[in-house]
Amino acid sequence: MMVFTLFTIWALGLLVLFTDPKRTSIRWACATAFVGGGGFLSGVIDETLIPLWKDTLALYPGSEQFLLFLSYSASFVCQTGLPYTFLMFAVHSSEWLPRRVKQIIQYSALLLPLLMLVITPIYPVLSFNYWIMVAWVIPFFLISCTLLIVQYRREKDPLVKKNSFFTNVLIIIPLFFVFIFIYVMRIQNDYEAWRYNMLVVAIQFILIVAISLKYGFLGVRLRVEKKRLDSTLRALTSGAQIINHTIKNEAGKISLYADRIESFAEETNQPSLKEDARVLLQSSQHMLDMMNRIQGQLREVELREANCSPSHVIQQVISTLAPYTDKNRVNVETELDEALQLHCDSVQLREIITNLCMNALEAMKNGGTLRLQLFRSNKHLVIAVADTGTGISKENLPHVLDPFFSTKRTGQNFGLGLSYCYNVMQKHQGQLEIYSEPGKGTTVFLFFPKKRVVQT
Repeated sequence: MMVFTLFTIWALGLLVLFTDPKRTSIRWACATAFVGGGGFLSGVIDETLIPLWKDTLALYPGSEQFLLFLSYSASFVCQTGLPYTFLMFAVHSSEWLPRRVKQIIQYSALLLPLLMLVITPIYPVLSFNYWIMVAWVIPFFLISCTLLIVQYRREKDPLVKKNSFFTNVLIIIPLFFVFIFIYVMRIQNDYEAWRYNMLVVAIQFILIVAISLKYGFLGVRLRVEKKRLDSTLRALTSGAQIINHTIKNEAGKISLYADRIESFAEETNQPSLKEDARVLLQSSQHMLDMMNRIQGQLREVELREANCSPSHVIQQVISTLAPYTDKNRVNVETELDEALQLHCDSVQLREIITNLCMNALEAMKNGGTLRLQLFRSNKHLVIAVADTGTGISKENLPHVLDPFFSTKRTGQNFGLGLSYCYNVMQKHQGQLEIYSEPGKGTTVFLFFPKKRVVQT
């Protein structure tokens, strides 16, 4: 069990590192996992390796003493390093802290673990003064939690904010119990309470897997959802091409025979037959028009990229939709960072925003507020389109990106608008997220990766 716990902690550390190895906060999160695993490494050495290799170790004088020294050192690193690495993770996650302040905290906070190294005997017996430990460990923990909560509250990017919330839940709560079992309980002379940390790690692992699959923590659900939608779009594109080709051929035959019937009706002076032929011609043309619309929205998107001003694009859309907003008595509000430049297909971007605004206006036939925002977060350039309309039910929300899914009961709607938007965002290596509450409105966020932001 202890071996499994050790590898679980280190595996989680590597998984976190894999998400974004270039970010300093991510590296400190990985360090927190590996340093925290030091306590279990000590337990594995003491309770598994030494008893298992006892006969072999007897053949090599000093080998058991070396393993004991390694065990005590791992325990020391865990107990003194865990509060420090957790604090560093919180400090470097706090984007609002100036870089200079982060450096000062990083080096000054290191003095206390170094002090413990000076005053703590490690071998032949590891002996901590836990009253001194608690005097600085608990403040470290409280400061770390405060920084993470403040960062969560200040975050504007909803995608980052969601991940920040789950990160806080999955780190702060488990570490609260870990700190209790490692430090506080030992003040009460309970030196075996640390074993409960195995249960804490097991629960934490289960929660990480569950949240990742359901809500997208660490990007797991995102990849699953993306694969499902991409395969659906590919299948529909291929199917639409086949159907379009078949209908075109059959509609051509209908048109040909309708023309012949119309000529015959003209020659024989049969007005009713001529009218029937005209209806056939209109129906065949309608079938072709409908399939061309579907084919056009499902075809592979080809980007024509250049630097553009997304603020200008948004303002163009607002100007174009002015007759609709006036008709529906919709008030338009904007919060746009006009200095931002984006490398993208401006035509496709305009079409996406137009689609989203039209959906918003459809949901506000009795008036409301349409709000468009453009801002930059630490990871993305974000465009948000929010309305105060009818909202989307919980039952429908998971399916709104599915091709042909629509809650609009009109003959002109094929349920392809959001699928098209999703497709274009994927081509830009971006993401599309929808948040909605029935009766309160819907907000759609477009997340463009930071690498597409043009530095000015």
